[in-house]
Amino acid sequence: MAHQLGFNAAKKRYQRLYWPAVAAYVAICLGGAVIVNKDTSPVWLTATFSVLTAAPLVFMMWLMLRHSEETDEYTRLRQLKAFARSACITLSAIWVVGSFQLWDVVPGVNVFWFGPFFLLVYGLNYCADNLFGKTV
Repeated sequence: MAHQLGFNAAKKRYQRLYWPAVAAYVAICLGGAVIVNKDTSPVWLTATFSVLTAAPLVFMMWLMLRHSEETDEYTRLRQLKAFARSACITLSAIWVVGSFQLWDVVPGVNVFWFGPFFLLVYGLNYCADNLFGKTV
């Protein structure tokens, strides 16, 4: 477990690493849009940009978990509960969509969108816990 910091120190550390990752993601997406042509680019170039695009997103997910480890127990509990609920909802959606695809109810779905779906559900869960959850 990471060393527990004060709430403000943990938030500053999170922000200090989060925003450069967002900037890297935007730069890679824009660079890929300019450099990669789906019809003429070699597979290795497309695969490289695919991995480069995913890397900042994966880093941000681990950063969210590390941020929760560096805060107090109450904040950690609330964040991890929202994270767990979001994982359950997202996995359920993946299984339902996968079953629909298996039985040819829906055509292929771009699985990339499950990542933003998870983050949306996480944010909604965390906000709902802030609005309607028990307080100390």
